[in-house]
Amino acid sequence: MKYTDEQMNNAVEKGVFTNEQVKCFREYIQNLDNQVTKLQKILYYGGGLLIISAMTWLMIDNWKRFGPKAITIFSGVYFVVFLFSGYIVFFKKKMEVAGGLLLSIPIAVTPLFVFSLLRIFNFWPQEWDYNDYYVWIKGKWIILELAVIFIALPIFIKTKFPFHVFLIAGALWFLSMDIVPVIYEKIKITWTERAIISDIFGLCMIGIGYFADIKFKKDYSFWLYLFGLLTLVAGLSIFYNDNVFKFIIFGIINVVLILFSVFINRTVFLVFGAIGLTEFLGRLSWEFFEGSALFPIALTIIGVLLIMTGMFFQKNKKKIDKYIKNKLPEYILKLRPQKNI
Repeated sequence: MKYTDEQMNNAVEKGVFTNEQVKCFREYIQNLDNQVTKLQKILYYGGGLLIISAMTWLMIDNWKRFGPKAITIFSGVYFVVFLFSGYIVFFKKKMEVAGGLLLSIPIAVTPLFVFSLLRIFNFWPQEWDYNDYYVWIKGKWIILELAVIFIALPIFIKTKFPFHVFLIAGALWFLSMDIVPVIYEKIKITWTERAIISDIFGLCMIGIGYFADIKFKKDYSFWLYLFGLLTLVAGLSIFYNDNVFKFIIFGIINVVLILFSVFINRTVFLVFGAIGLTEFLGRLSWEFFEGSALFPIALTIIGVLLIMTGMFFQKNKKKIDKYIKNKLPEYILKLRPQKNI
């Protein structure tokens, strides 16, 4: 049944509702009307990601065709236009998702603008192309990543739009790789040295994500967790090859990731922990059954056990959560992000 404004006003006159109640009801209905549907989100994100793709890695051929001066002007226009339009849509029109995605475009176009601008002043070697940024690890790239973070942080602080964390986390992920030659002050870096820096950056990103998970109601943590785990696991996969002790530590870390996923109720830790544990058990099986016909059977058993473990967690999720609440002390329970429970 629908209600007209006249009927609501009559209800106030007859004392059925107060003016304050009707005002709150109208604000509630207005907020419902302003909610973004799934279809709208698909259109918003689809359009935003297409524009971002067009102005990042798909600009490779056009960069060579038009040259640094034209691309600097072109990307600069993109930056200003979408920054202004995003501000209008987000703050004036009060359309958070559409405005937030429009404001993502200036962040995404920053590396292209900075690279082209610096190329005009011969900052980059002539043999360097823009597409190298997405392929090769080089110390000078940190200027592009720091520029992205410098632009993204104030926009994120002003809007608190979760997708901006994805762009910041991506820049931090690239930074974790490109900063290695700068830290060691040499071009040729060993895989162990890369692994150490990768692990440190990964842990830092996970730490920042956990802090955000505890402090904020909105989910700003997922992308930080994802890129942090990518960086951490990439480093660990290289690091454990040195000796048996490191290999055992690698297995323990993956078990800890799985347990941590249960504690904070984040599937992303469970996924990476399960992948790492599979790698650990597979490698262990290879050591024991190398050259044996039993090796495929050993891997099959491991796979079945992992699937059964996943089924157990899914079936007993509520019981496990209740057990955690009953067994852990209160000061430990306070460390769990409440919005995930």
